[in-house]
Amino acid sequence: MKVIHARAEGAKVDQRTDTFTGQVWGDPVMAKTDGVLINSVHFGPCSRTYWHRHEGGQFLEVTSGEGWVATRDGGVQRIRKGDTIWTPPGEDHWHGSDDDSFLVHTAISLGTTEWLEEVSADEYESMVQAARGDQ
Repeated sequence: MKVIHARAEGAKVDQRTDTFTGQVWGDPVMAKTDGVLINSVHFGPCSRTYWHRHEGGQFLEVTSGEGWVATRDGGVQRIRKGDTIWTPPGEDHWHGSDDDSFLVHTAISLGTTEWLEEVSADEYESMVQAARGDQ
């Protein structure tokens, strides 16, 4: 057993720019331990991850705000505070905030993460608009 006390001493919030679009900050909760990485991720409005997939899958627990999760097959769903999202191993997806809301989630990533291409502004907008039409 290992007890992880709150934030690791010396851990720093970092602005994410290489694999995220918009204003995004990551706050480390647990450095990678036994293939598990935990971060609290803060998205400014209209911010999002690049397309990516996880070797062992990923849990997201939304703690504040509203946003979106999407898969390559066109599945887009709104997410809100209190929602838990499970993405199975190897599924291409992205997640991020709505265009008029912040989004904060705790991400529990299992195994390695493979980062893919950016979700363009046009792609984001068309996927979100299509999802809004379904609501």
